[in-house]
Amino acid sequence: MANRINSIFTLEDTFLAFAVGDSGLALSSSDGGATWRRRPVLHAGNLYTICFPRQGEVGYACGDSGTVLKTEDRGRTWRLLDTGVSVDLRVVKFPVGPQVGFAAGDVGTILRTADAGVTWEKLITATEEKLMDMNFPSDETTGYAVGPNGTILKTTTGGNLWFSQAGNLEGAMLTTNITAVFFPAGDTVGFATTTNSGVLFTPDGGEEWRPLRFDFLPPPLFSLDFRSDTMEGFVVGAEGTLLRTFDGGESWERLDAGADADLFSIRFFADGRNGVVAGDERTLLFSTDGGQTWSPSRIL
Repeated sequence: MANRINSIFTLEDTFLAFAVGDSGLALSSSDGGATWRRRPVLHAGNLYTICFPRQGEVGYACGDSGTVLKTEDRGRTWRLLDTGVSVDLRVVKFPVGPQVGFAAGDVGTILRTADAGVTWEKLITATEEKLMDMNFPSDETTGYAVGPNGTILKTTTGGNLWFSQAGNLEGAMLTTNITAVFFPAGDTVGFATTTNSGVLFTPDGGEEWRPLRFDFLPPPLFSLDFRSDTMEGFVVGAEGTLLRTFDGGESWERLDAGADADLFSIRFFADGRNGVVAGDERTLLFSTDGGQTWSPSRIL
């Protein structure tokens, strides 16, 4: 089994969760992440992101060499889609439903489908940086994509036009490696994790991005999850790093994840009590108390 688990997706109003990783690894859990079972996929390469639009039966996963996989039975079976590209695709997102979606990856590549993955259109991005993550906070119109060297792209036209917000970085180096982006409620207030500048924050849809203050030097950070109804949020990163904020990033506390491996993905369920973390060395952790304590999961 692959050692690195790259991405988790939780079906928020259930206890169902899915994870993907290197060497075609695909896992599912039906008990909030406590136990996991392997799912067969017709892909031996690395998988980087998984999503289930509208928390439904249809899901998508993306990976290296232009790979996008689709399931129509909640991960029991998968089939390969033809994206027409060969670059590694790092993230796939379907903002509203299973019809209109986006995939992004190396060499500034962003693809869009309007027919549930049957065909894909390559969009113009004016960057050749690797795109690591995307977020469409409310709909298919406004979205963000991030990557190395201060890359922050925004669209307000459903992907037809992407413009750079790198010039809006305040107090952060243009060499900032941005790893993930998330807008918890609407397209105004957003957060982004980085490997060398902690967590970036925007109060105004990216007109300004600034580093949040830490009382300690944060290690490389790779993923984040914020509640939409409170100011509570979590980030994970290198060497078992797990951080929590109760005030929208104004202050942070370090939590003990009980793991030393790099952590690449964190997601909570809708109740805010149950959450899952994944990372290197087949690391899978789950929490049932809102993230205060974490226990190792079992892969059956």
